[in-house]
Amino acid sequence: MAQTVDISFVPALQDTIVSLFSEDPAEIRSTVRVRMITGKTDKWERLGGVRLTQVTTRHQATPHTPMTHSARLTTLNDFAGSEKLDKLDEVKMMVDPKNEYSQNLQRAYRVEMAFRITEALDGNSISVDNQDARSNVALPASQTIANGGTGFTMAKWRQANRILDNAGVPRGNRTALLSAYAVEDLLADATVTSKDYSDLAALQTGTIAGATFMGCRVIVIGEATPDEIQAQTGGTPNPNILPKSGNIRTCFLYHREAVGLSIAKELEVDVDRLPEHMNAWQVLVQTSFGATRILDSGVVSCDIDESV
Repeated sequence: MAQTVDISFVPALQDTIVSLFSEDPAEIRSTVRVRMITGKTDKWERLGGVRLTQVTTRHQATPHTPMTHSARLTTLNDFAGSEKLDKLDEVKMMVDPKNEYSQNLQRAYRVEMAFRITEALDGNSISVDNQDARSNVALPASQTIANGGTGFTMAKWRQANRILDNAGVPRGNRTALLSAYAVEDLLADATVTSKDYSDLAALQTGTIAGATFMGCRVIVIGEATPDEIQAQTGGTPNPNILPKSGNIRTCFLYHREAVGLSIAKELEVDVDRLPEHMNAWQVLVQTSFGATRILDSGVVSCDIDESV
């Protein structure tokens, strides 16, 4: 064989693109209240409960049981992202990446929405009065469970359910947002894995994600961030969807009515030519939304130590 035959070797031609693994929390939107609005802010009205007055005499004056109105404010934010494909690059490629560009940007939208929802669960809500004066409202300490130097345990889950039950939060439409470490902890508990206690088949599937357990729909949130994102941001990864400080992660149990998602513009995907850029293709996504915690008593944050 000729020793210089390698000059005739050619690279393989590929017609597919493989996206890197990344978190895609598509389910979170369905676990909160959603409404479409027109405006830069949205006010979620709240009404406090009352107690009836005992009637002690005939024809007594009608008792007045005043009710308390209050409101939580959502401030909407605009988001966009795009990628371009030059015509002169198209002719050098076997693949047409426009569809993958679109899918990647839509995934980024779902991550951003999940981040804003968990930020609303954990951060300050904005209370607004009848004079439009605003004040920050933190999640009460009574709605938080300390890490206690332990991971996620059934005792913490029972405590979270007790806090919600004690506040009159309905059992239906509850969600547990858990980290992968929390699920790892639970899979070491026979209460979760044994058929004597549940029919989750947790060991067969290796997870409880997507199941209903302890009255909650379970959604597991990972941290998968493509390397290229960190490179673009100077080595800084995207903010964690589930908050984390050091080894301490915050998971959440909450009711659907406790969190509001206001959307002024649903995600819009446009694929167009750009005459001002040599007729290059552009894939563009745009959206506008915001989230807030409406009912503090319907949210429990649970800190876990992921180092143990």
